[in-house]
Amino acid sequence: MEITQAKATLDSKAKFCLDLLPGKIIDIQFTNPLTVRFKLTLIGYEAGKYLILKYPPQAKNNQYSDVLKEGNGAIVRYIVEGERGECVAFSTTILAIAVRPEKLIYLTYPKQIESRQLREVSRLQTHIPAKISINKDQHYDSENLLQGIIIDISATGCRFTVHVNSGFLALKKRQVFVHLLSPIDNESVVISAHVRNNQMQGNRLNVGIEFAESEQQKMHNLLAAYAIDIGQ
Repeated sequence: MEITQAKATLDSKAKFCLDLLPGKIIDIQFTNPLTVRFKLTLIGYEAGKYLILKYPPQAKNNQYSDVLKEGNGAIVRYIVEGERGECVAFSTTILAIAVRPEKLIYLTYPKQIESRQLREVSRLQTHIPAKISINKDQHYDSENLLQGIIIDISATGCRFTVHVNSGFLALKKRQVFVHLLSPIDNESVVISAHVRNNQMQGNRLNVGIEFAESEQQKMHNLLAAYAIDIGQ
């Protein structure tokens, strides 16, 4: 996998801010005086100065007080969805811990970030209407299907976006079936797949979907019908 590094120039800061949105769950690891990992919610940040995270609810009654204190270092990691998908990581230090009106952790803004590409196959941006079902035998016109848009795609997977009020969360990390209409005969094509992740962006939920290996030739044929060239 390709690994890239970016120093905190103005351009990389702007990209970093766009990639990390309030409300995102991030992984933070402390190693002093012992190794502890938490998954915390990002409250916000001021570019170049600090980030603000919710205090871990499991660290009540002064638990981890020797870890969660000013000056201790940590590693932050989170996933950014996109054409290739990235795991972003950076080093930081606890600046302060606020107690009121809510307990929060302030971290130093990173001077350098590292990103590791997660996908071997690039995805192309698209705008293909699609639906998702739990049952393979459901018809495309069924009201029980979850309707959305495929915003990027390859023969191995796609990113499906849907309004947050449509009840997607019941499909998290499970087998699903993606329903698309062939542009040639307008017939429904059903692709067996698996939900891998989801990410909030504004008022929409982006869902990472991996197609079953046995369905990849079917996807090549379907994408060719859409005049989408993804290569082999």
